[in-house]
Amino acid sequence: MIGEAKGGTVMGKVVWLEAWRLTRMERVRQEALACFSWGKLSRLVEEVLEPTTRSLSPHKRFAVDEAVYRLAFESYVQGIEHSRRGAVECPPDLPFSERRHWYNTRFREQGDRLVGRIADEMDLFFHVDEWTCQSVLLFFDEVATRWFLEGIDFGIQLRKRMQ
Repeated sequence: MIGEAKGGTVMGKVVWLEAWRLTRMERVRQEALACFSWGKLSRLVEEVLEPTTRSLSPHKRFAVDEAVYRLAFESYVQGIEHSRRGAVECPPDLPFSERRHWYNTRFREQGDRLVGRIADEMDLFFHVDEWTCQSVLLFFDEVATRWFLEGIDFGIQLRKRMQ
């Protein structure tokens, strides 16, 4: 049979590796959840996003806010996942403009897909008018970039602690 070694061990190893990967990802997500800077994100939302969404109904503002928090956390987790590469190519001591350029070069497409997925899942375009939506999407791009880089930094610290 294709993909089967002596006694079917290849399938057993594939299943085991997948289970190991899922367990590891759950551990990373739990660590990220415990260390995520929710206060910093809340301040950014209040200072930058709230003036744009102030005219929305409370229900619509809640939907936008929830999308922002989900995007920031998922970007943070992606940053942690890519921290090994980030440690080499984008260390925390680089100026932010260079780090942003690195993100735009290496991960912009992935970030755009994440923004699109969360906007679709939250039905964001239903909740806000076109003008507000454009402003919110610009804010989303900034959030995805910043929290991905925060995740890189946290992932680097996490790797150092585990060594």
